[in-house]
Amino acid sequence: MISVESPTSRAVGVAAKVLIGLAALAAIAFIVIAIFPYRAMLGPQDAARQVLKDFQLAYWPRRGWLLTHVAGGVIALLSGPVQLWLGLHRVKIQVHRKLGIVYMAGMAIGSVGAIGLALQTDLGPIVGLGLFFLAMAWISTTSLAYVAIRRRLVDQHREWTIRSYVVTFAFVTFRAGQVALMGAGLPVLTALGIMSWACWSVPLLHYGASYSGR
Repeated sequence: MISVESPTSRAVGVAAKVLIGLAALAAIAFIVIAIFPYRAMLGPQDAARQVLKDFQLAYWPRRGWLLTHVAGGVIALLSGPVQLWLGLHRVKIQVHRKLGIVYMAGMAIGSVGAIGLALQTDLGPIVGLGLFFLAMAWISTTSLAYVAIRRRLVDQHREWTIRSYVVTFAFVTFRAGQVALMGAGLPVLTALGIMSWACWSVPLLHYGASYSGR
């Protein structure tokens, strides 16, 4: 029997490919613009002060946790779009599986850093709890994607993988939202507090609502 792809399915497939491509470009731009400056934390504090802003230097006493979080996030940010692309096309399955291990390793490393920062933050309980539950959402969605594929539930695996990358992309949405809120005149701590929750919860809720409406 010859299966004929409907126009709606083709449109959804094209939209998914476009979104994956845009996410990859945004992730690369974010790493170049926002992540590279954190390399200054590998050197002396005086040198870092010339590169980083005051709210970034607030992490200096816990820079080990921060750099762990950033390193894991970068791994997941870059490997995620490739994973989604291979899964969408169902090609190079062996590469897809191995890259999935890389992605999960990045998530694990990044989550350890996020939890360490959340438990030791000087930015207040709102930011701390936002970071903590960001890590919990990251661990949960990625774990459920892994459990689904181990049970050969391919559709569920795909959906949880997308949710996992939505949480991973919180690295980008956090900074974009923070800059926008500060540009609108909000104090740094207020902007950080709002985005520590909104960067992952709002995209997840939006994706959940769009998925339930299919």
